Amino acid sequence: MKQLLDEFIFYLHTVKKCSDNTTASYKRDLQKMLEYMENRGVTAVEEITQDRLFAYMAFLNEEHLSSNTIIRHNSSAKAFFRYLLENGNINENPAEKLRAPRAVKNQPRILSAYEVESLLSQSFSDDNKGKRDKALLEIMYATGLKASEIVDLRLSNIDMSLNCIRLSADRVVPYGKKAREALDDYLLHARQELISDNEASRDRVFVNYKGETMSRQGLWKLIKTYADRAGIDKDITSYTLRHSFAVHLLETGADTLAVKEMMGYTDEATLAKYSSKKGLSKDPYEWARIRN
Repeated sequence: MKQLLDEFIFYLHTVKKCSDNTTASYKRDLQKMLEYMENRGVTAVEEITQDRLFAYMAFLNEEHLSSNTIIRHNSSAKAFFRYLLENGNINENPAEKLRAPRAVKNQPRILSAYEVESLLSQSFSDDNKGKRDKALLEIMYATGLKASEIVDLRLSNIDMSLNCIRLSADRVVPYGKKAREALDDYLLHARQELISDNEASRDRVFVNYKGETMSRQGLWKLIKTYADRAGIDKDITSYTLRHSFAVHLLETGADTLAVKEMMGYTDEATLAKYSSKKGLSKDPYEWARIRN
């Protein structure tokens, strides 16, 4: 079964052109499923029946996994067995009648303006890493960029004369004074010493301590480290800063259409999930961090 799983992952990577993160997620989910089957004496994919798959999904539920996680496992199983059927490895698809639980739409976590101030105004070291970290956090909150957009941000995306980031012809995101000062300090006094001879990372704005392209996992660890230092008792991710950016803009009366464009949304209704969060943080720090 392991060989078939490896072949499926290879197919996802080379034929379907899935990202490394996506293929890793499929592999993780399917390894868990195959391990479950093997522990119960199932050693060949032909022996995995519909009833056994139903039992596996019940097992995931008993492990108190979230609905969204079970949905992901369900999708991974469906894709795997569909691949096996199309390639003649099995005669019937045992996952055809699998039904996933309804997804639970969680409200985005939002930082109060006081927590944002605690995070961004804490003491950063004066070395290259400290300058990078401060600039990165300031830019993340000031622009609402996604993690993937931050790690892939290029020098050519930054318009220093207009204090904005140009991600496309239709998406231009301005940033304020605090972010500009931190970014200038990093680009002028730290980045050149951090970058390596790796051509893939030479145009990246933010790099890791080896001068290589920063990973999303590395970004998450960085955010968590500084959140802990600031005494913020919340599970903070890059999306927390992104959501906080949107809510704080809306709270200060920003135009909904403008916020939609800065966030990169195609549907204005997507912003509705932020409306119930308004009023969380009414203090003068709100606009100070997003001001132009």
